[in-house]
Amino acid sequence: MRYVLSVVATKIRSATRRGIPTATVGCIYEGYLLAEPVVGRGMVLFRDPNGRRMITTAVRRVLTTSDAHVLYVETENSVYRLSISELSHAAVAG
Repeated sequence: MRYVLSVVATKIRSATRRGIPTATVGCIYEGYLLAEPVVGRGMVLFRDPNGRRMITTAVRRVLTTSDAHVLYVETENSVYRLSISELSHAAVAG
């Protein structure tokens, strides 16, 4: 068993070309993080019990807020608002 963070990640900004926003801005991704986002590595969000996952481009910076359950993660292509809902146990292979 490992501890995982149950999160809701909302994409709040995406890389644009010629000032045109992408269709994925505003998308909500629910799942689990096995570790906090680390600068220089892709953030991995496990989205279902069958192992489907979302991997972002490399993290550029992580911004905290006064609310301990909210942080912002800037990647090379996007910015995500992470709402951490709980710390839970999960059986994770590996």
